[in-house]
Amino acid sequence: MNTLLLFAIFLLAGYYLSLHISHPKKNKHRIPRIAYKNIEFMPNFRIHIGSKTYWLHHWFYLSVIIVGAVLIYDNMMHSTTVKAAASAAVGGIIQGLRYPDRFKFRHPRSH
Repeated sequence: MNTLLLFAIFLLAGYYLSLHISHPKKNKHRIPRIAYKNIEFMPNFRIHIGSKTYWLHHWFYLSVIIVGAVLIYDNMMHSTTVKAAASAAVGGIIQGLRYPDRFKFRHPRSH
């Protein structure tokens, strides 16, 4: 399959999957809440400290994963599976950067 077509297909798939999973008003009830003490792992990664909540948006940790994978596994980036996963992650990053609060990492704690 053409690499550009593969990139476009998985980019769109990653975009719409991220939209489905991370939209603040839709489908949150379908994702289980996983937390341990003051750290929430799902549906969002949040750390509650005192009166503040530190929120790592999905675009941020997907970016860290992509950069880490490229730096550590450069020779694996030739694999079709890795390219597809990276394309889907890029789609998730693009989707996450569309929110108006995309650069706000500290929020007041909601109980």
